[in-house]
Amino acid sequence: MLQGYNEKKEQLAVPGANGLLDLHRSSLEELQLARIYTRHRTDVMLSQGYNSEEDDSDADETDGRLYTERQYHDNGNPKYFRTYMRLPATVSQPSLKPPSYCERSCERVIEEKHFDVGGVCRLDVHFALGQPYLSRKHFYENQRLKSEKLFFVEDERTMRSRKAGHWREYFEGGQIKSEIQYDEHGMRCGFCKRYSEDGAQQWVKDYTKEYGDRIAEFNAKRGKLSLNAEEAAAMLGFREHYLPKDRREVDSMYRKRCAPLHPDKSPDPDAHERFLEVSRAREVLLKWLETER
Repeated sequence: MLQGYNEKKEQLAVPGANGLLDLHRSSLEELQLARIYTRHRTDVMLSQGYNSEEDDSDADETDGRLYTERQYHDNGNPKYFRTYMRLPATVSQPSLKPPSYCERSCERVIEEKHFDVGGVCRLDVHFALGQPYLSRKHFYENQRLKSEKLFFVEDERTMRSRKAGHWREYFEGGQIKSEIQYDEHGMRCGFCKRYSEDGAQQWVKDYTKEYGDRIAEFNAKRGKLSLNAEEAAAMLGFREHYLPKDRREVDSMYRKRCAPLHPDKSPDPDAHERFLEVSRAREVLLKWLETER
């Protein structure tokens, strides 16, 4: 819980559930003490008049400035437009020597367009401020859409991203070439299709149904495993005759046991079956902890 004192040395109470700060319910003093508000409040005396030219007393921060870069072909047609924001370097725990963690400065793109010599936009990128999705579109020379794709950007500085939403590709005549869907995990989902130029379907697959079938099979196999608490603890890797005290112990051992079983890390053909056993063991221990309470 955050605690502080005002000018009268009276203890400030922190509102909100569980003693947490709330942006809209907390007082100005509380938000200033917590370094949520870092700007100074501007008080204005309107008794001297209402001249708008004298209101410029609340300057903007420099790190919010937008920059635009433009390049042109020799014939005068646009070649490259880009709007971006400069993100300053940040340091966590700067009091440590050396600092514990440092992020380098970077240029965060907001909009970017590339044009051919004829002035046709061939690439259009949008990454609006305040939202995590980046849209990217390619175009043919005849200005028809070639592809439209969406990315969920996990880190604005490194631009580490994953595929998201609907991805579509088109033939030069405008006919749909492919449509692929991605869920919140960056995995294919729903019906994904590919077409020939005459519109005939060449490939189609329902990934959601396939995932549902695998979950049903997984849960059916897991339900057939019968374990008591000690057997489950041993399967997770606890020492003999030891039973965990809380959920954190169970989850910690479960993660350690699951890591080597990941398909990208384990060549073992039985890794899937072992993962079933480990998952069932975790479930048994969690139920046992609930009954012990």
